[in-house]
Amino acid sequence: MLLNLVKFSARVFFKTFYDFKADGLENIPKTGALIIAGNHLSNADPPAIGAFAGLVRDSRFMAKKELFSVPVLGWFFRHCGYISVDRKRAIGDYGALEGAIEALNRGESIVMFPEGTRSKTGKPQKPKSGVGLLVYKTGAPVLPVKVEGTFGWPWVRKIRVKFGQPFTLQKDPALDHKAQYKQFANEIMDKINSITI
Repeated sequence: MLLNLVKFSARVFFKTFYDFKADGLENIPKTGALIIAGNHLSNADPPAIGAFAGLVRDSRFMAKKELFSVPVLGWFFRHCGYISVDRKRAIGDYGALEGAIEALNRGESIVMFPEGTRSKTGKPQKPKSGVGLLVYKTGAPVLPVKVEGTFGWPWVRKIRVKFGQPFTLQKDPALDHKAQYKQFANEIMDKINSITI
């Protein structure tokens, strides 16, 4: 009930105060393991993606650890089962990745941002290997989503969110698993960036 209220409020907010449009909702699989992977330009991206993808199905977000310490917001994240990610760990937060793997193995949907942090320039960044690891370990399909117009939010006007086509990636036995993580991550980021809005 609470999550539905938050999603509804976010949709009303974006539709009321911005020239907002979300396309490709029909591309979101209604059931089964899914990684929704998007570019990251501002703090508006998670609610913009989650509120509208939530018209089809709910997802668990991977969010930076610091947000879980924010009053009310942290409680909401924990209540919704969001996954805390410690970005300061030099070799990645394996606890967070294990939590995401468990969720995907249960057939849940995970939303994450392969770049790992917001772009400071509005330009695409190189992805971290974490999303590639999740695909490698679970075989979950990936749904790329591109957000456009949120850089500089809230002082923006036109925002677009477009969900692409889900796709799967196949392991290459000739590659070391860590090299495969990186390759998968790059392929996913390429898919996101290639979406035209």
